[in-house]
Amino acid sequence: MKTPLKKFTAFSQGLLPHEAVYIGNHQKFVDTEKRNITLRLVSNATNPDKIQAFDERINKRKYSYIKQWINDKLEKLDVDRRTLWLLDLKQKIQLDAISAEEEKELIQHIVGYKSLDYNFMNLYDLAQEYRAYLLIRMRYQDHSILFDFLNTWQPHFQRAKDIQAKLYEATAEITDQYTLNNQETRYWEKWLLKVFHTETIDGKNRYQAFILLAFMYTNYQDHGKLADLFEKIDQLFNQGQMYSRRILCNYYASRVLMHSKANDTTQAEYYAWLSIKHYNNDTIMYVNNLVAILLKNGKAKAAFSLMEAYNDLYKAIHNHHQRIGFCSYKIRVLSELGKNSLAESLAKNFLRTYKAQILQHRWHHFFTSYLNSLIAQEKYADVLKTARKYHLDSLEKERRKKKNYVPNISWSISLSRYMEGLTPADRLLEEIKEPMQDLSPSPSQKSLLIQVMDKLSRNLPEAFSELKSQLLNE
Repeated sequence: MKTPLKKFTAFSQGLLPHEAVYIGNHQKFVDTEKRNITLRLVSNATNPDKIQAFDERINKRKYSYIKQWINDKLEKLDVDRRTLWLLDLKQKIQLDAISAEEEKELIQHIVGYKSLDYNFMNLYDLAQEYRAYLLIRMRYQDHSILFDFLNTWQPHFQRAKDIQAKLYEATAEITDQYTLNNQETRYWEKWLLKVFHTETIDGKNRYQAFILLAFMYTNYQDHGKLADLFEKIDQLFNQGQMYSRRILCNYYASRVLMHSKANDTTQAEYYAWLSIKHYNNDTIMYVNNLVAILLKNGKAKAAFSLMEAYNDLYKAIHNHHQRIGFCSYKIRVLSELGKNSLAESLAKNFLRTYKAQILQHRWHHFFTSYLNSLIAQEKYADVLKTARKYHLDSLEKERRKKKNYVPNISWSISLSRYMEGLTPADRLLEEIKEPMQDLSPSPSQKSLLIQVMDKLSRNLPEAFSELKSQLLNE
């Protein structure tokens, strides 16, 4: 049986909230039915818990018109489409393949260029290439237009290049802080805020400054400043600035981290689902984030279905960090579903193939999942054998320096030593307390600690129940 308005409903479900808000703010329909269609579409996209069906009595051609109108509106805003257009023209100029119609469109765009936008540097770079193309062909009138454009905007271009170079320096230091926890980076904040808030700076650099600020505030667990930053860029997105679906999904993924750190897993899950609505090179990372949230929310079956849907993409990626993350979550999901033998088999095969990459990139994430699958099967000797073989005790001691440290592996090893008769009963509680001595857990970290304790208490109720009680009373 044919579903009424099936295509339009699917289209509306794919719309992102910020796209919907922009459309709602810019619709000026006099036709009541067109206006009602648009407003319902906006309401559904921004209130997913209160979905209302579209009116089937309205002429289907009006739905088709609204769909096309929205697509046209968003295409004109899309900075990624503009990037592709500029890069395509640059390639055609280099290959002497640009058409007369394409040249006319480019020159009109350059003549009408009045203010810095997201793609300013790409446009300026293209104009430099095009100027030489025109001069060698003695097209002096068009060359004069390019010459004036380049002279007018040269100071802005140099400024943009200088900002871009400085942003790279900031990126190196801020990502090093996250990875190595080895330096102070807060001194970048003032300059990054200035770049982000200055409207006379090109949009690409402004957005990069936003990304780095969000990264920094996350590193420092400064949730108040992070929320303020997101509120500001929310306003810009609602106005259609810096718009592309890729950028919005990147932003939603950033919100996932913020809400997760604040232990608001409902909002984290909402934004995590939004983040995978558009495919790009970061999709597996966003899928990994969503799986983590689904596991926190006790939705292992949903996590498994999600991972099955993205399994082909996982097999094709070359990013070892995300590949290891995906496999580690798959091991954990299988364990949560009671398929521990399958989880162990997956872990062993993956470790055999990617041992060097695991130890270099995400050893803690992988071995946490692997050891948990062994603990669930009461294979304590295998836990200790694995810990010895890969020097996990030494790696754990180094990891304790990180702010987000959770002693999953240390506790798994301590539990296994006790179960194998290598740690006396009167020493056990002291041993599992020891990794927590210097911890001041955030709400999110405390929640994770409790989850780990609950899991391990299935094997050793007394010790981990007492430890949990002490943590809750702090």
